Amino acid sequence: MRIILSGLRKLELELDSNPIEDATHGGKRLRVLYCGICRTDAKMWEEGHRELKLPRVPGHEVVVEDEKGGRFVVWPGRVCGHCKSCENGRENLCEKIEIMGFHFDGGFADYLQAPEDNLIAFPDTIPSYLGSFAEPTGCVINAIEKIDLARGDKVIIYGGGTTGLIAALVCIEKGAVPFVVEKNEEKISKVKPFLSAVGIDCVKDTRKSDFDAVLVACPDLAAFGLGLVKLRKGGRYSFFSGLKKNEKMDTNLLNLIHYKEASMYGAYGLTRENMKQAISIIEKWSSAFELLVENIVSPVEVPDLMKGVLSGKHLKYVIELDKKNHYKTREAKNKERRKKELAAHVAPQFSSLCTEILKKIEEVDRGIEPTAQAKIDNKTKPLGSLGRLEDLAVQLSLIQDTLEPSIDGKHLFVFAADHGVVEEGVSAYPGEVTQQMVLNFLAGGAAINVLCRHFGIDMTVVDMGVKGMEFEDHPLLMKKKVAMGTRNFALQEAMTHEQATAALQNGMAAFGEQYNKTPFDIVGLGDMGIGNTTAATAVICAVTGVDPHDAVGRGTGIDDKGLEHKAKIIAKALEFHKPVPKDGMDILSKVGGFEIAGIAGAALAAASKRVAVVLDGVISTAGGLIAYLIEPKVKDYLIAGHRSVEKSQSAALDYMGIEPVVDLNMRLGEGTGAAIAMNLVEAACKIMGEMASFDEAGVSKKI
Repeated sequence: MRIILSGLRKLELELDSNPIEDATHGGKRLRVLYCGICRTDAKMWEEGHRELKLPRVPGHEVVVEDEKGGRFVVWPGRVCGHCKSCENGRENLCEKIEIMGFHFDGGFADYLQAPEDNLIAFPDTIPSYLGSFAEPTGCVINAIEKIDLARGDKVIIYGGGTTGLIAALVCIEKGAVPFVVEKNEEKISKVKPFLSAVGIDCVKDTRKSDFDAVLVACPDLAAFGLGLVKLRKGGRYSFFSGLKKNEKMDTNLLNLIHYKEASMYGAYGLTRENMKQAISIIEKWSSAFELLVENIVSPVEVPDLMKGVLSGKHLKYVIELDKKNHYKTREAKNKERRKKELAAHVAPQFSSLCTEILKKIEEVDRGIEPTAQAKIDNKTKPLGSLGRLEDLAVQLSLIQDTLEPSIDGKHLFVFAADHGVVEEGVSAYPGEVTQQMVLNFLAGGAAINVLCRHFGIDMTVVDMGVKGMEFEDHPLLMKKKVAMGTRNFALQEAMTHEQATAALQNGMAAFGEQYNKTPFDIVGLGDMGIGNTTAATAVICAVTGVDPHDAVGRGTGIDDKGLEHKAKIIAKALEFHKPVPKDGMDILSKVGGFEIAGIAGAALAAASKRVAVVLDGVISTAGGLIAYLIEPKVKDYLIAGHRSVEKSQSAALDYMGIEPVVDLNMRLGEGTGAAIAMNLVEAACKIMGEMASFDEAGVSKKI
């Protein structure tokens, strides 16, 4: 079977499966396994072309098999081999180039002919249909090579279709930071699983500017002009997608090229080397590419798809040439299964849980506060002589809504995750220490393990985003990983909004699962994550307005020079991202951490069950602060376990109006300060319930 373009908007199916023999060029006869439908194919169907000779079999994004069963992708050109461009390795610019599916028959057929030196082996480790991305990915690589991206370069990409998203992936491979703009809300919604999986931002519009590079992946004149506006002085511009014909452009925009000394690069097609590079990227990111497939279709479905492809509203349609009917192949079924699994892994759907929890959080009933205060005042002691223990006794009475508060179960969570900002040298320890310390927790050898054993506290370690490891099952471990660490917020937002929401909800779920197994009356919230004091301080500064230079601490023990560097990184990030001070989720996504989000979620879930929440140091307090922004009523349930050496913690506690229980000059984290304070809270409840009053003991009161 083959699909022939016989005229404008005329695609006809023929049962003859043999390629039209080409005596002039010859080539190898190959069986077509899959062929992608490109927007260029749809344009030819809609508009034709002055060099297009009909009838023609379209298709240039092909995966083929030779007579020995070898799999290949096909570089879609025929070139002279001796012009200047060919001799310089730029065969895509050959003066006599002929293109598959345009000048000669392409891959919308069971068989095709292609020069043997155009065949590039496709690994057996990758699903065959993903080979249809080799050609567009190679084109993207050609475009991005021109703009010479460096690590940390900010790149704005106009067009959130398949090509634009592939361009974002290639930018990530180069160490750059992509930012995709797509004006179609429906398309943004469609690609959310891909965006979440890869960690790419895609918005309808942005006020951000001064990008190091621009790539326009849509035929939109407005996007072309906006790219010039957003480009920084001395920036690089890749003119990747051609514009619609005969449109007029404002020359004031073109003058920006002059004023900004912008470097403009055209990009057309791809070389054989680009296609080889593309295969490596597809192999590395195969799960992500699977999310770019709209559907795998049979040849008989193709004519009805062309209009939709031309609209740009769909992702990649791939023709399976053996798929004569509408059945789904094993690979197609596996693709759908993996798409669902990956989407579920990256962005668990806990929206109903989140809503339910927030609705259940109630302010404590202060109607019993005078009675509770009178009860503690009437104990056999001078008034106020037990200090903070008395305050804790009253607070627990309000939380539990009883004059006989008690602690019948204690639990402590250590939320662990890595931070991309460690790339900026803000920690004295390398990032791999996070996973090493998690293993230490699971082995029972850390300070928090010792304290939990000593105080009889049940302990759970929650993997929210530890980089580089999927931990084996362990009785102390909960697996709630959102991603392998956050992104470097010095260069881009720490996480997507979807990831922030998933992390918050995963924290809620972690609390809920343990509470439902064995209820408890008090919970401590600890942390582990190299680089997390930087994230926590950024969160606190964003909320309170405190200058980072007045807020940073030494974290893992950085020196004076490192302290100044850390403050500069935070200040620069806050100026770049401009998080909204009252919007907890905005702050979390821009400069937060997955463990901070998990702590916030657990605090909210605990409050919904009227469980007292003991915060630890600066990271735990930052999580409590996020929870407070999301639902201020959570404050009634928060107890600051200790005053940390980290200065920013005090700013957060002052903002919420919370006093720490103790000051032991600690800054370890893990939940160590919380564990100590939990023991004191339990003691306060014992005093409230067991200590005699003046009347009960027959002791005279102060005259």
